[in-house]
This record gives sequence, structure tokens and C-alpha cells, in this order.
Amino acid sequence: MASETLGSTEVTELPTDYVTLEKRYEAVRHSTQSLVKLSKAYTAPPTQYDMQALQSQFSTLTTRLGNKQPTQVKKEEPPLTCQHEIARASLDVSEKVGLEEPLGAALFKFGSIEERVGSEKLKQDHSIHSNFIKPMSATLESSVALAQNARSQVHTARLSLDAAKSAFKNATPEKADASRRNVETAEDHFVTIVEEAMNLMRAVVESPEPLRCLSEFVAAQLAFHKEAAALLADLAPEIEEIQVTQEALYRHDNK
Repeated sequence: MASETLGSTEVTELPTDYVTLEKRYEAVRHSTQSLVKLSKAYTAPPTQYDMQALQSQFSTLTTRLGNKQPTQVKKEEPPLTCQHEIARASLDVSEKVGLEEPLGAALFKFGSIEERVGSEKLKQDHSIHSNFIKPMSATLESSVALAQNARSQVHTARLSLDAAKSAFKNATPEKADASRRNVETAEDHFVTIVEEAMNLMRAVVESPEPLRCLSEFVAAQLAFHKEAAALLADLAPEIEEIQVTQEALYRHDNK
């Protein structure tokens, strides 16, 4: 069993294969933790701060358009997505501006579509939670947790082996045989623990589960963006038509 010297203390070296595998394992573990954390934030409902800022913007817009009273925030259930809040605010402003006004009509159409986009966003978020966040979190709590515990045991076994070597090195002749046997026992235990830890880390590194979950994440995003693009593609020419008509009227009235 190879050793290295740290100061005056002899430290047992970890096998090269173990060190290499441990680096790969750590990369997978950290990336899994980061992706789960980011995915939770991505699928979470908008914060109160986000909503207050958005409501303030639409309230300012209404006031600038000539309303005597700024938009009042209704006591409603908090929106589940930013799209739903945009829809709610757009429909509210369209009512205040008036549907007979070009901007009011356009905001009504926009708000109606944004509400449907928000519903598609909820479908995506549910899919990501069920098919990515939940299984990846389970991986962190099971196979990754087992590997982490095994790594801790390797550290403990390594310290025990180093202590046994140190005791043997300083043993008196009458205790030499017993100390040697302690070293051999500690070495056998260390080798066993290292092998077990490598098997558990390898199971994490080589598991196809993260790829399956990532595929589900991509599929959920693709479905959402595809539906959102289709809805907005239908809306865009309608808004453009209102804009072109209003611009023509504006130019005619300001000749």
C-alpha cells in the first residue's frame, strides 16, 4: 500500500483510479445539484417583487393614456406565471382604454393570447417537475447520498490505516507483531471500502438516468415553445394590421 509523507505523518495514498473517478463523480454531483436548483427557479411562480414591478409598469401606461385614475390592483389569486400576469394586466388596461380604441383592441387580443401561453407554460413546468426535478432529486437523495457516505468512510478508513502504521512504526519489539496485524487488518478494510466507494461513484457517473431526464426537459421546453410560437404567429398579423391601420389614420390626420 503506497504512502506519502505529510510533515512527520505518513499518509496513505489513494489509488489513482479512485482519484480520477472521484473527480468525474464530483462533476456529475455538482452539475446535478445546480440543474435541480435552477430548474426549480425556472418553474417557480413569479415572485411578488416581479408582479409588483409589472403591475406598476401597466399602471403607469394607463395613467399616461389619460385615465383619471391609475390602474387599481385587484385582490385576486396570485398569477401562476408571468404570462398570466401580463395577460391579466393587458386585459385590465384594454378595458380602461376601451375596446373601440386600437390600442385597447390590440391589448385585448394580446392578453387573451398571453393567457393561453401561460397555460402552456404551466404544462411545461409540470412536465419538468415530474420528469426532471423529481427524479433528479431522488438521485441526489439515493445513489449520490450513498456515494457521499462511502467517500466519508474512505476518509475514516484512511485515517485508521495511517494511525495503525504510525503505531507500528513506534511499537516496541514485544508489540510489533500485534501492531503489524493491526496494519494488515486496516489495509484490508481500507481496500474494501475504497472498492465499495468506487462502485457507488461509478454507478452515479455511468447512470443513464440524467440523460433520460435531460431529454424529458428538452421535450417539455420544445412542446411549450412550439405551442407558444403557434399562438403568437396567429396573433402577430392581427396586431400588425391594427398598427398599420392606425398609422395610416394618424398620417392622414396629421397632414
